[in-house]
Amino acid sequence: MKNLTLALLTATNCAIAQTNTTTIKRTVEIEVDPIAYAMKGYSVHGIYNHHRLRFDLGIFGIEQPGNITGNTNFTTMTHGFGLKTNYLITGVKGLYAGIDAGYATNNVTQKETQINDVGHNLSLGAHVGYRIFPFTGSHNALSHMYITPWAGISYNHVYDAVNLSGYKEGKIGYFATFHVGYRL
Repeated sequence: MKNLTLALLTATNCAIAQTNTTTIKRTVEIEVDPIAYAMKGYSVHGIYNHHRLRFDLGIFGIEQPGNITGNTNFTTMTHGFGLKTNYLITGVKGLYAGIDAGYATNNVTQKETQINDVGHNLSLGAHVGYRIFPFTGSHNALSHMYITPWAGISYNHVYDAVNLSGYKEGKIGYFATFHVGYRL
């Protein structure tokens, strides 16, 4: 009986240890997108983790590059907010995927004439990313810092179109960037 009890305690301890390495506790994170800042904008996200689910509320602004959007004769400044839900497939580190929804306002100016118009859209999409903790072994504040490259595709519902001749608003949006984050 003593050996059986010892075997059960050992098995239970191993199962609990295994569960603790794969279970994500409730945490809060902050992320920024350095590329948005480089493109005359901003991007800040507050994130709540509940086990393998992450809930992200972010605000952003970016000057869209005309050579990528096909709107080279226009200056487009986009501001908005988004909600993302992610599933952490491989745990805290590694692969994740999720869905997102957002709202954006596009303030567009035709470069030559300086005529301006504003449009609005809603988006629904899906994304995938990978979280890297480069300082995990440091056992200090840096061990909570991470980098997460990610990419997404979305459907954009333009409910208030920009009314400037030659300006194009696509129904499908592609987005790729990386965020720098910190787990509190």
